Amino acid sequence: MTLEFFVNNLFDRRDDEAKVVDCDRILWINRDMDLVVTISIIDKNGLPKFKSLSAMELEIKNGSLMKREYDPYTKFMVSDDKLTPKEIRLRDHAWSLINEMVEIEPNVYDPTERYRMIKKACDETGKGKNSFYKYLHYYWTGGKMVNALLPRFRKCGKPGEKKNPKMKMGRQRETKKSVSPEMEGVLVNEGIRKIFDKVIRDIYLKINRRDSVRFTYTQMLKNHFAIKTEIRNKVEIPIIPPEYKVPSITQLRYHIRTHFPHRKRLVAREGEVTFSRDFRPLLGSETRKATGPGQIFEIDATVADVYLVSSDDPNQIIGRPVVYIVVDVWSHMIVGFYVGLEGPSWQGIMMALENTAVNKVEFCAQYDIPIQPEDWPCHHMPESFYADRGEMESKNADSLAKALGIKLKNAPPYRADLKGIVEQQFRTLNLTLQPWMPGAVKKEYAKRGGPDYVLDAKLTLKDFTAMFIERILYRNNSHYMEHYPLDKAQAKDNVRPIARELWFWGVAHNHFLKEIHPDIVRLNVLPEKKVTASREGIYFEGMYFGSEELVRQGWFVKGKSIKTVIAYDRRCMNHVYVKTDNGRSFIKCFLLDKSSRYRDLSLEEIKESRYQEKLNRSIYRSTELQEEVALSAKLEAIVDKASKRMDEEIDTSLTKTERKSDIQKQRAEERDRIRKAQSYELDKSQTVTEGQEDNITSNDTYRPKSKLGLLASIKTKEERNYG
Repeated sequence: MTLEFFVNNLFDRRDDEAKVVDCDRILWINRDMDLVVTISIIDKNGLPKFKSLSAMELEIKNGSLMKREYDPYTKFMVSDDKLTPKEIRLRDHAWSLINEMVEIEPNVYDPTERYRMIKKACDETGKGKNSFYKYLHYYWTGGKMVNALLPRFRKCGKPGEKKNPKMKMGRQRETKKSVSPEMEGVLVNEGIRKIFDKVIRDIYLKINRRDSVRFTYTQMLKNHFAIKTEIRNKVEIPIIPPEYKVPSITQLRYHIRTHFPHRKRLVAREGEVTFSRDFRPLLGSETRKATGPGQIFEIDATVADVYLVSSDDPNQIIGRPVVYIVVDVWSHMIVGFYVGLEGPSWQGIMMALENTAVNKVEFCAQYDIPIQPEDWPCHHMPESFYADRGEMESKNADSLAKALGIKLKNAPPYRADLKGIVEQQFRTLNLTLQPWMPGAVKKEYAKRGGPDYVLDAKLTLKDFTAMFIERILYRNNSHYMEHYPLDKAQAKDNVRPIARELWFWGVAHNHFLKEIHPDIVRLNVLPEKKVTASREGIYFEGMYFGSEELVRQGWFVKGKSIKTVIAYDRRCMNHVYVKTDNGRSFIKCFLLDKSSRYRDLSLEEIKESRYQEKLNRSIYRSTELQEEVALSAKLEAIVDKASKRMDEEIDTSLTKTERKSDIQKQRAEERDRIRKAQSYELDKSQTVTEGQEDNITSNDTYRPKSKLGLLASIKTKEERNYG
């Protein structure tokens, strides 16, 4: 394969460590003679050299020579209208000195011939030979362009050191020309530059201050150039020298412009976050961050600009709802949303994620809006979600990544612009729905004596949700996105920039959508907790749960303790769900009867109930402790009484053996006495007197008197006693 060489090609020469040590430019080629003329653009004193073309080809093959794609001298390729008159004049003068000799190729590349040409030109023009060598070097190393002869003003002075002129630079002041030469102004030296740097850093570049150059200049004069102070109206006033003896505001502006780049000034004054949001270059396309439907879903929340009323009592205004929207970045299709009073919080984002996975035909039917599956064909999960920091950074979102393999990405703080697609949807939906919404927030109403839009509220949450659905259906199916960046393949297939058409085209060609059952999505967006299962059931927040399936699996057995992970819906704690198969399946558990007092309550209500129980227990603790102390005292009194009685009645002459003998006999005698003492005698009101005992036979049995008979006998006894 023959290598192609052209005039002005650049070739890097590398050493054994592949490090660039030189760079040669081709000035002239003769393939018949196998000759090439090159010059080093790195060596400042480099001159043209004759080389073998075949030798260069061999160096390229073995890797020691490599073609350079970028030419650093293209910076000289500018039109004359961008040059100053002085630059043009100096360039044309240099070209007039060498234009004839550079046309004589290849003679001018021979050192002897070149010397004769330069000597002749020196004699004719009176110029020194160094000027000719310099201009020739500029011309050849710069790609044989006339503009390569432009003066190198920026290279004046010693590299790395600031200029320290001995006289004031720049345009002369009018005062110097018209009044006095002494009024030429101040020369900016190193000392004044240090003052400039200090006041610029301390005042002008102070973040979130945005002080003007004029204010900075005034503060500089007051703090650094005052020669004395005077008391005026009890205020100490700094006195500065005349205007021509202090630096001018123009000199300060020039120092800011030349020593503090524009980007650095913006970052310092506005902050990195504000700069990235409001001042960064806008060269890319957010849509092109994704290559197909489902690769990235953006999700965000906002407070809707409308006041709603209660569905139970229209007289009650319930405030403004929170709206969550989920948008596919590639097609701009709204794939899910949630309107409610939650949030912004995980509870709200959870509902929006769940809505993303549900069948939209069934969902819209709940609001009496009949649609076909192709009207809203979105019931999928994406490859990744892109959201704000906060909700998606919580532990509640981890299950999405672990169980469903969905990546979670969060925008940096205060960078809503990085989710421009979903943010634009909020703006569009709010503005387009506003004319039809009674109770909509309108800034022009905030005038003294004007109508109160809050009192205009008529829509319930369900009404507003239905309006939102209708607007989304229009947006997805009919809105023509004029600025959508169609690619060649889409243009070839005549795809219109309408969200639904883009969605179907993307699904047919390249998509990242995942079909996941809504229950599994719900399972993994619910908060989860590690709990323990014992023979009493699964214990969580003072409640016990169980299921027949877990009983069959032998979970609730004495001596067995199982650690597991449950998902729960804090809005109603009648059920929890044991996660299985790494969150891709579950077992439903029910609240057991022993925890029935918590049925139909939310987790917050349960916690409040348990807190009250604990509080009541703490309050009652004082009473309980007092009764424990009283019990102790009473028991001690009984023991003391028994001890004293024992001390008085004990027979000390008995031995230990004698006291322990005949325990069984003594136990029997004591039992008989207790039995006789505890025997029942019913109807003790009847007593037997002497003379009546002979009339009582063994056949007599007890018959309870009736209530009337009993009252009659009581009355008769009373008459006898008081008769």
